[in-house]
Amino acid sequence: MKTEELLQEFIELLEQENRSLIESIKEKEISQQLLDIVEKKEKLLQKILSLHKEDVEPFKDKLRQIDEWSERNRSLAINNIEFVNDILDAIYSKDLPQKYTKEGKISTTKEGFFRKKA
Repeated sequence: MKTEELLQEFIELLEQENRSLIESIKEKEISQQLLDIVEKKEKLLQKILSLHKEDVEPFKDKLRQIDEWSERNRSLAINNIEFVNDILDAIYSKDLPQKYTKEGKISTTKEGFFRKKA
């Protein structure tokens, strides 16, 4: 597979991931689809990382797109985690002593979406 095709396929997977992240809040079936996309991305990324720098340099626009989509998807994933944590906090209140932070660590502080002042 050519370098440009690898990069384009990775961009398409990032776009699919983006749509899945948006839909995953509404439908639990999308979660499995999201996991499949992440696995495909990992395999494709291994191929891309095995390329020589000279092979990738002519495709700076595609690399920029990859960077932008990756950042969007990362932000969406973090927001989804925070949203779910806030809902669980609102439902279970003090029964839920811990939650995940943006950094992936466990926190015991409670400052959720539903408790913030306008």
